[in-house]
Amino acid sequence: MKYEKTLKSLCRQPKLSIIQIESMFRKRNSVEVTVTPKNIGRDGFEIETDEGVCFVTERPIQFLNNKWGRVTKLQERMLDLAIPVPLYMGEGTVVEDIYRINNSDNPTLEANLWLHESFTAEIAVAYFNKYLSVSESFKEYKSIIFEAIEAYYFGLDHIAIMSLFPVFEAGLRNIQAKLLNSDVGNVSTEQFDKGIKELLLNWGSTRFPEYIWYPGKGYNTQVEIDFLTHVNPQCDVINAFRLFFKHVLYKPSNANSSLNGFNRHLVVHLLKNDFNEPSNFARLFLALTQITFIESLHNQDIPFFWPGVDENDKKIGNYMRTLTDQFFAPRRKVLKEQGICEYP
Repeated sequence: MKYEKTLKSLCRQPKLSIIQIESMFRKRNSVEVTVTPKNIGRDGFEIETDEGVCFVTERPIQFLNNKWGRVTKLQERMLDLAIPVPLYMGEGTVVEDIYRINNSDNPTLEANLWLHESFTAEIAVAYFNKYLSVSESFKEYKSIIFEAIEAYYFGLDHIAIMSLFPVFEAGLRNIQAKLLNSDVGNVSTEQFDKGIKELLLNWGSTRFPEYIWYPGKGYNTQVEIDFLTHVNPQCDVINAFRLFFKHVLYKPSNANSSLNGFNRHLVVHLLKNDFNEPSNFARLFLALTQITFIESLHNQDIPFFWPGVDENDKKIGNYMRTLTDQFFAPRRKVLKEQGICEYP
């Protein structure tokens, strides 16, 4: 693209104007271009050239990253808490709650309590009924997922959490195989991360087919991802999931010890045995829902927007609560007597 150097230079300017853009093209390329203000989620300009239409943001991408709230930015604030962004809650509510948690005396404890209170049996069942049961990525594992929910409300935290890790990996592998024609036998963390990026970039590029160039396209993947998270909400959510996957769930287990055992490598290989914190079930279950969100962009059977809890969800939710009341509560005494495990 013969105007790329000029376009890159424009993207580095503190604030662009029509006159500035026209002047730079005259000076650097000796051509006249037609510039039109356009908001595609962020303010910017369409530039008509003899090669096609380009788009530049009014402000540099880094400025936008620092100024504007995004799901990506929210997820960054939730990484130390090892929580994926819950898509069934309003963004404003989550932002307020996470701010409070991060500024508390014990953020980890507060985060665990928040998950326990906000991720109810009805929410889990609604996701199972409306998302996971109709998902092409998870349809083979419905029994495992339902049994994991039951195990959680039985109080079998180790079993509930461990059973969802292979389901998560299988679902992620399936969605990438379907949409990217990737290897159905892949178990590589690097390939999973690469695939999530590719899903994001593919979706973003199809949203703006009219532009032959926009920030990052074809020359800087990170800039392109940042740009797309500002102008396309779906790309923003996918990128937030990518951050959680890379920096929490599949983070190298020797990177640090702050994940409280919530890490795929630590759990599967039992390198640590502290992953049975009950709220880790909610963390992993929410990660499954992020995969169904990606699938919802291509599978009309999966709701794009959270449909809420219906009467059937409440009915099965009551069944799950019964498991806790009738089995888990009495079980505490037996476990304590055997010196196996104590629950609060």
